[in-house]
Amino acid sequence: MSILQIQDLKKYYGQGDHVVKALDGISLTVEKGEFVAIVGTSGSGKSTLLHMLGGLDRATEGKVYVDGNDLFDMNDDKLTIFRRRSVGFIFQSYNLIPILNVYENIVLPIELDGARVDKGYVNQVIETLGLKEKVNNLPANLSGGQQQRVAIARALATKPSIVLADEPTGNLDSKTSQEVLILMKQMSQKFNQTIVMITHNEGIAQTADRVIRIEDGQIASRSEAGRR
Repeated sequence: MSILQIQDLKKYYGQGDHVVKALDGISLTVEKGEFVAIVGTSGSGKSTLLHMLGGLDRATEGKVYVDGNDLFDMNDDKLTIFRRRSVGFIFQSYNLIPILNVYENIVLPIELDGARVDKGYVNQVIETLGLKEKVNNLPANLSGGQQQRVAIARALATKPSIVLADEPTGNLDSKTSQEVLILMKQMSQKFNQTIVMITHNEGIAQTADRVIRIEDGQIASRSEAGRR
């Protein structure tokens, strides 16, 4: 079952001789439960692509469907609600609320939506990520790796259609990075969660099931990675 469908996606800036083609005809399908890494150097278009997939920016041309929903057919209000309910984000900088403890940070998106917290599921996520003993801690009392685990738990708590991870290990040392990536892979497998991660690091990308390489706004190659 396809969770993500990208059809001839283009994003251009400027006009005429000064046009910059950040994305220039990307087409891609991601299946439910798949962990996909999108790799590219700075300026390749990978960050622009992630913004499109999360409905954070609109395309010049093309379509993005998440769980059958056309993102660019929604107005801004509907898109905001859809993002909150159906798209989980993991950022390089964690983006935790400093005055909220671990548990409060994790369930915040659910409460902002006025929805009921599935405590059994959330507790299962917390335990799987090794945060059970930290639920009452404030972010300032956590290591970088622990804060990123909280960010992963928050992204999963809403049971989103897709999780988008933007350089999720960028602020972590190599050992902690590997631990976080292993946990992301485990979460994808355990909860059949679809994850799309962007990174500039080829080694990190190999954790994923599939690697998509982007150059100059176009797909340069596709390969199987971590399927063992």
